[in-house]
Amino acid sequence: MDALMANYASDSDDDDEQPAPVAGAAAPPEPQETSALLPPPPLDLLQPPNFVDYSTLAQGSRIRSFPHVEGNYALHVYIPVVIPSAARKQLTLVMRRAASLVPDLYAVDADYALSELCKDEQKLERVLLGREFHVSLGRTVGIQVHQIDSIVAMLRQKFQSQQRYCMDFNKWEHFVNDDSTRSFLSLEVTKTGLPEVLVSICLHCLVSMCFCQCVFVLFWFYG
Repeated sequence: MDALMANYASDSDDDDEQPAPVAGAAAPPEPQETSALLPPPPLDLLQPPNFVDYSTLAQGSRIRSFPHVEGNYALHVYIPVVIPSAARKQLTLVMRRAASLVPDLYAVDADYALSELCKDEQKLERVLLGREFHVSLGRTVGIQVHQIDSIVAMLRQKFQSQQRYCMDFNKWEHFVNDDSTRSFLSLEVTKTGLPEVLVSICLHCLVSMCFCQCVFVLFWFYG
């Protein structure tokens, strides 16, 4: 029995020993990393079909007119405006005409030069017509964080009875900001939809931030 155990132990020791390297033999190839075997990503992932390059467009500089106060949050109350497709086509023609007459116009919010946007139909659609238009019911004001929930609840309660209605923007309007650093071109509601907008202005009842004009702004220029 002892002889069998001794023989088994010696066989196991032989199995654990690694074969000695042979002089002049080539080393086994090292395993390559998985990432090195993957093909490069397709260019479509980096630039999808709808990609629009805005890096070549001239952009106006924006000056912050609403002061930043630590702990304050900006409150802006407005009515979103949906423009029908037929009206969008007419608006595109108006934009091109405006760009030819006033070359220094910039698109509101995006701040890109209108003359540059009009050179590319896709950019014009994305930047100007693709954004959300709105009619502001008042100025932007600062509120504290503890006021947010109560003001939002108040506005929802007051506007819950309001329904959608049509607005006819039938007049061009020009105005200047408080600092007299920028002028704006906008379309104003003077007839259809004006009574409903005025009711909305009265409903939100924050008198210090009310407007007396019902417009949505399209362009700005310096001075």
